Amino acid sequence: MYIKDEVKHQELKAKGQELEQLLQSTEHSEQDKQQKLMEYLNLLNAERASDLGVIFTERMLERVAAAFEAHPTADLAVDQLYTCLLLQQFHSMQFDPWRSHPAIENCRPALTMLEAEGRWSDCLRYCQDTANTYAEAHFWPEALDYAQHAHRSVRELLRNGVKVLENGELIDMEDSVFSILTCALNTAGGVSPELESMLQEDLGAEHYAEVLSEVQEAKDEEPVCDPVELTPEYLAIRFELEEKIDDALEHERGYYDYCKEYWMAKRMILRSDYGIRWRSPAALNPNEEFH
Repeated sequence: MYIKDEVKHQELKAKGQELEQLLQSTEHSEQDKQQKLMEYLNLLNAERASDLGVIFTERMLERVAAAFEAHPTADLAVDQLYTCLLLQQFHSMQFDPWRSHPAIENCRPALTMLEAEGRWSDCLRYCQDTANTYAEAHFWPEALDYAQHAHRSVRELLRNGVKVLENGELIDMEDSVFSILTCALNTAGGVSPELESMLQEDLGAEHYAEVLSEVQEAKDEEPVCDPVELTPEYLAIRFELEEKIDDALEHERGYYDYCKEYWMAKRMILRSDYGIRWRSPAALNPNEEFH
């Protein structure tokens, strides 16, 4: 979202530029830098200035990623993942979570290092939120991948006797299994025998069956989507497709009845640019109302 007050927008932009200089300065303590950073991020959230948030966090992420590449340490890996989460949040705020995909991909080495070093709490938070970002964008194979990474963290934490995270959040195996099944049932492959066997081992066969039934019931209540979205041809062009739709709608998002214009643009672009026939949720769910 964009601030309509141009004066306010420029003031926030200037604050961000000043903060960038402060963060790179050696004259301020790390505690002071973190405090100023949180104040600015909270201000951007309060003002719903997602466009400035995206620009600011992209620059932060570039600096942290460069530092990690030059000197790969666990602390820099944590900084990279948490900065990526900030970027994801601002993209979600402006209704384009799919734009986080390149940044998430660039963070894989940092995640791999933290998993290798057993930093499971950091891995869990990052992977849970990233799975949610991909689910919001309906990038289901990627959502499943990160849900499984998160589940590995859950297993390791519980195995080590950790049941509560530092922020007070309970570690719940059932919630983790629910997330994996939700993602898996939205992919072409569904729940593989190997995945099902692992989850049954984690929950017990009876408890697993209960969770699976709950997930299936929730999915049955959702609007039907075109199965073409599960095909390799469609999955291969998703990111490019979203860019083209965004350009066609002149980067305006989230307004009333936006979904109908989005679906119209999507249908036309899929047919003209890729030769893919696609039916919108409105066409497939005639008794549902969409806005």
